[in-house]
Amino acid sequence: MSVDYHRCYKVLQLDPGASWEELRKQYKHLVQHCHPDRFQGDATALGEVEANLRKLNAAYKALADYYKRNKHLPLDSVSKHTGWDFQDTSDLKRKGEQLQPARQWPVLKLPVSKWLVLAIPVLLVILVFSLLAFQSADEEESTPPALAGEAVKADTGKSGSTEKKPQSLFGYGDTWMTVLQVQGEPTSRKGDSWFYGKSRVDFKEGHVTGWVQKEGRPLHVHGKLPGESHAGKIRLIRLGDTKQKVLKLQGPPLMKSDRRWGYGPSFIEFRNGKVIRWHSSVLRPLAVDRPDARKD
Repeated sequence: MSVDYHRCYKVLQLDPGASWEELRKQYKHLVQHCHPDRFQGDATALGEVEANLRKLNAAYKALADYYKRNKHLPLDSVSKHTGWDFQDTSDLKRKGEQLQPARQWPVLKLPVSKWLVLAIPVLLVILVFSLLAFQSADEEESTPPALAGEAVKADTGKSGSTEKKPQSLFGYGDTWMTVLQVQGEPTSRKGDSWFYGKSRVDFKEGHVTGWVQKEGRPLHVHGKLPGESHAGKIRLIRLGDTKQKVLKLQGPPLMKSDRRWGYGPSFIEFRNGKVIRWHSSVLRPLAVDRPDARKD
């Protein structure tokens, strides 16, 4: 009994000459759309689907049987050429074999791309060294006063002297590095205080908060301590003080409003003209008895 292979291709919606893989994929695709489970509850549609499914199965079986016998599908125009050696790779997947694609090396189309690839590692190295240098400089800036003497000794080892000549003046709120540059290395240290003979400079978090002048080793300072009167007595701002008293002890603010006076990073707040709160930063300390206070 002859088989109408043209009709088989038509049922599977393929043209003659399709490959074995195309035939299998198309068959699976059509079977999924014609599966009876998708049309439960519709008797009319279910009958048509079952009829189409039988046609699909019959057409696929006829073509598959032909392929198993002849190693190619019927009506395959390519298989009729004589003298050509074709490799059938349709069942390599079924046998567990894999085709090895030809090795392809990436090619840089533009010369600039090649230079860009080579420059990326160099840029990364420069960035890492820059970050390390910045971190080192930041650590040097934040070195506590207790360790400042060791740093100066390392820098002045050739001369043998650790004392620097004063170049300018230091004042309230300056860093320990400024004091070291102006006053030189202290003769001794104790806690957060540096001693120059009997004179003393006090620090808090690396900033000058006070000093004591004694004969024999004067300090190169400018101005007065916040709240210091001409007689040398220290007066401090307290909760409830008036704006006039704050102006006298702390001086004019950098920023001024009815409720807040700003002194750089520090500020004082008022209510009805009286001090109710302040924040004293070590970068610009206030003449107060403690850095932070609030009147409830």
